[in-house]
Amino acid sequence: MEAYEENTKMKKRPIFNKKQMRKHIAITLSCFLFMTSCLKEGSEEETIDLSAPTIKALAGQASVQPEFFFKTDANIREVPVAFTIEDASGIREVKIESHSGFDGHTHGKSTSARNPKFKLFNHNQVLTVENFEDEKRFTYNSSIYLDERNPDLEPDELILGGPYHFSIQATDVEGNETTYRDNTTYHTTLYLNKPYAPQVDFTGTDLTAKRIGGRIFKNPDHEASSDLIFVWVYLQAANSENPNQEGNILKERIWGQSNWPHQFRANGGAPLPDTLELDLFELLGNDTDFLESLGENKLVVWAEDSFGNISVNQFNN
Repeated sequence: MEAYEENTKMKKRPIFNKKQMRKHIAITLSCFLFMTSCLKEGSEEETIDLSAPTIKALAGQASVQPEFFFKTDANIREVPVAFTIEDASGIREVKIESHSGFDGHTHGKSTSARNPKFKLFNHNQVLTVENFEDEKRFTYNSSIYLDERNPDLEPDELILGGPYHFSIQATDVEGNETTYRDNTTYHTTLYLNKPYAPQVDFTGTDLTAKRIGGRIFKNPDHEASSDLIFVWVYLQAANSENPNQEGNILKERIWGQSNWPHQFRANGGAPLPDTLELDLFELLGNDTDFLESLGENKLVVWAEDSFGNISVNQFNN
């Protein structure tokens, strides 16, 4: 009997007094508040800025400047540079850069001009947070001069004509960078066709008759001109994935020997018929396979002179 009563007492549920109850509730509330705090911290981590800055056109302009495939001629003596960059966390750094595209995208073979009178159009400019009035929105509107106003040119120097790769990059305070991979870095090709570089006069095509008209020639009116040494004519299809970048080369024809080893073509071809002037019909008039492929593709004429100047001209049929 005594054993039964003792076991019954052991099975009875404990009874809490008011003081113990208040302590129990306080502990429970503390745990709840701790969990809530952790959840709040977790949600704050999810809102960390992981996006790169946005590069877009200046207000009132149709596109970032220089526009895609910006091309100069004898009357254009500067490259416009205008854009806006925005970032929710703040902009830390902006880079404006240009280098030669004479060898495609290998970046390393085209190190210097073939004549000391000429200088490659290499531009490197870094803008940091100290230059920004508003760290979250930066606007830029200026020009890079191509003549004696350019402080990087000596009085007797000229910029080497040719294709140059141009880019605008940005990094925010969180370390997020624009990239070429996803096109958040603005990049294009500038065609600096100078009056002393080879000239191209294209008069058109008659696809029915399979005729092409025009000429490539040394400019006899400019003392810095030199003889033609290389011509590359090719058909380029539009880049369907990125229309604002160069397309695919479908067919090509090459004459002469290039000053600049190139990633996407041979450096030499058939002998150049003349070094002062070339007739496009004489070069391509009997090339039925090439002319039949013109269609809606771009006709591109790349011509080089002995000083290393290049002119690149694109024509739509």
